[in-house]
Amino acid sequence: MTTRSPLLIGLIHPLNLLVLATSICAGLISAWWLFPLGLLCWLIMVANVARDPSLRISHEMQRRKPLAQRFQKRFDRLERLQVSIFNSLASAPPTVQRALRPIQDEIKHVIDEAYALCRRMTTLENYRLVTQSESDLQEELNELDAIIEASDDTLTRQEYEESRRALRRRAEKLAMVSTQLDRLEAQLVSLSNEMESVMTEVVRLQGMGTEEAEGHIYDLVANLRKEVAELQALEHVVVGL
Repeated sequence: MTTRSPLLIGLIHPLNLLVLATSICAGLISAWWLFPLGLLCWLIMVANVARDPSLRISHEMQRRKPLAQRFQKRFDRLERLQVSIFNSLASAPPTVQRALRPIQDEIKHVIDEAYALCRRMTTLENYRLVTQSESDLQEELNELDAIIEASDDTLTRQEYEESRRALRRRAEKLAMVSTQLDRLEAQLVSLSNEMESVMTEVVRLQGMGTEEAEGHIYDLVANLRKEVAELQALEHVVVGL
């Protein structure tokens, strides 16, 4: 199902359409200068709807493609935490919301990085699933070793040895892929725990004064940026596979 973007929602919002229609009628029936004035009001209303953070988050969540099963549940948890933190911030006083805005922006950065890496690793997970397991590959290697040992023909032995080297490279590649997949899963668990801590801290900061809350924001942002750096470092390793 095609999801509507915040801009499209703003364009087709009933109230906005009513303002546009009223502007056109006023320009035709009453005074021409009412049309550009009404058009300006309509554009402002559309922009306000399109910039609605809740609509933007919802749209981003809906347009994301499915991930590998082993990553989907963990990423879903991250998305739920993002929404919970957003809702908590939305209920805070305006001054506190502005003070805590860097946290919300950094959380979006973290979620985007995590999703991009999960999408890349989903391809590797699918490769792992359709490729023979390491135990099967080891069994094949053992069989080739036995054949090579029993072979008396030099050319035949060379062919089997080449096959063994190719199979060995395949087994090493699969082992590297499995290691990185495990690392990402562990990273997602760590990130979820960090987000839980951020959620608790955001609730606590809302009970403080604005100036006092600002003094704690840097540490939260720094921790989130650390998580982003770790995701990016893992992505660089994955690119090199």
